[in-house]
Amino acid sequence: MTWSLDDLLPHRAPMVLIDDVESFDPVARSLTARVSITPDHVLYSTALGGVPNWAAIEFMAQAAAALAGCIDKERDPSQPARPGLLLGTRRLDLRTDSFVTGRTYSVKVVSEFWDDETASFACTVADDSGTVVAEAALNAYRPKDFGKFLKEQANT
Repeated sequence: MTWSLDDLLPHRAPMVLIDDVESFDPVARSLTARVSITPDHVLYSTALGGVPNWAAIEFMAQAAAALAGCIDKERDPSQPARPGLLLGTRRLDLRTDSFVTGRTYSVKVVSEFWDDETASFACTVADDSGTVVAEAALNAYRPKDFGKFLKEQANT
């Protein structure tokens, strides 16, 4: 895989919360991303000495978006990253109070369902010792024409 996060995500700094893609498996439709916690992280909390646990859902969502971007790039490398929407989560299990400064976390997403516009992902976040600290199932929607979708929503 030779794509950068800029190629895979519609996000831009400072809202790109994952550092890079460690692995992508097109057959299994899975991806593992890495997140390093530093005081420079946009969600960093001095009071926590890290990033709040609720950021896990956004780490997972961005890893899922990166997976979608990888699949799209395999189909047509010339197309830009397609935006999508996180519809919601099921079974969100946060097993840590915060993501600790100086630690690196691994975010794994596996597609459980996929069609042209909707998808469901099984997601985990593990600390650098391999302990799963967050787990969820995410549902997402990526309309083929995002601009048209936004206009339709504005008119309802």
